[in-house]
Amino acid sequence: MVDNIVDKAPGKPLPRPLAGLTFVLMWAVAIVLFSIAHLVTDPHAGAFVVDTGLVLLSVGFSMLFIDFARTAVRGLLFGLIALVLFAIGDFGQILVLTYTLRILVPLMALFMPVNRISANFRIFA
Repeated sequence: MVDNIVDKAPGKPLPRPLAGLTFVLMWAVAIVLFSIAHLVTDPHAGAFVVDTGLVLLSVGFSMLFIDFARTAVRGLLFGLIALVLFAIGDFGQILVLTYTLRILVPLMALFMPVNRISANFRIFA
């Protein structure tokens, strides 16, 4: 008999101290980036510094709610993709892309606790 209700774990668990350390390091770097952003003379580079801090804050926050190492690596990969898109948007002066990412990146990070809470609910099981 096949049991469809029990989900198998997608890999080895992410150690809580590692998730906490990642959170603290990313937030510390982001705060430093926010603090030095006004010193950058090029306005596009300054915007990229602020956007890099935004990505680090978002990925660091989401690390607190990730349970598996594979999911954490994917979160870091999506953060890297966001940095590349921010670079394209900031240095290419594509304001629509930049402002859309400024909304979506923190929103995706805020979805992590919702995803973790809702993963325990079974509606039609």
